[in-house]
Amino acid sequence: MTVDWGRLQHAYGWATDTAKHLQALESGDAEARAAALDHLDIAVLHQGFPRTATAPVVRALTTLLANGRAHPDTVESLLEFLGDAALSVTGLADDRYFADVLPDLADALAEAYPVVLPLLVASPPDRALFRAENLVAIVRTPRLADRREELAVLVLEWAERDAGPQADWVHCLARLDVDVRDRLTDLDPAVRLRAALAHEDDPRSRDLILAALADPPPPGLHRSELVAAAIRIAADFEAIAAAACQVARRDSWTGFDDGWGALVRFAFPTPYGKGRPLTETQRALLRALVANDQLWDPTNGSCGLVFRQAGLPHSRAGCRRLAG
Repeated sequence: MTVDWGRLQHAYGWATDTAKHLQALESGDAEARAAALDHLDIAVLHQGFPRTATAPVVRALTTLLANGRAHPDTVESLLEFLGDAALSVTGLADDRYFADVLPDLADALAEAYPVVLPLLVASPPDRALFRAENLVAIVRTPRLADRREELAVLVLEWAERDAGPQADWVHCLARLDVDVRDRLTDLDPAVRLRAALAHEDDPRSRDLILAALADPPPPGLHRSELVAAAIRIAADFEAIAAAACQVARRDSWTGFDDGWGALVRFAFPTPYGKGRPLTETQRALLRALVANDQLWDPTNGSCGLVFRQAGLPHSRAGCRRLAG
């Protein structure tokens, strides 16, 4: 397949430099291979955003892997790149800006899947989970829906062989639409939560998620996952207020988007205005926010935006007065 890279774009312009990087993945020295892998991550799929060069690169990598021409030191990184490309297909599916490039990228990943599937079949045990996670990302793209069951069988086999922690394996299985409700009573809290997040409609899952929200998450789970799930399953803020206040007291300022900030937006669906009384749970949330030293740097625009959107002052003293 001949590709006119000069007519394709990556994040930094025309992809005229891409061919040499692809060649380096096959025959370059260690420094050239490292530069080539950087090129894939930084230019071809910059911050997870594909461009017109991304699908042709996926096809070129598939050819290298199919013919055994990719340098052995690059195989894991190439699989990870394919997994990241798949995440962009599913994550950007509703973004009209990428509507012109995603169908071709989805087709390219569908072509890559049968080539990379044997990597999991023949995986060393210490690489199996890493490979499974990337294959799950690929098979979740729309063209591969009919291949998920076969991958689920293989993932389950690897999970049963692994004597280590099972939460990430449960996560893989859940993303393949496997029913994992039998793990809601597992002794490992991380496994229980992974099962709960996969089956939020189960009453037992609701109890597990809300109970976990009040405490630091177990290893392998991010607080944002629990916050998002709690908001989805809660009828209103009052239902999660106690746990939300625990998050607000200790979350880093970086939770402005998907941590404490998401909880503020949920608690204030209508921005606060003068003369409008606060509910007791809103006051409790404000007191928790006031107690958190990390949220009050006046130069932090991200934090300030959360408060402004809720109709609140980005002022510790001002919020303290409102909380009463």
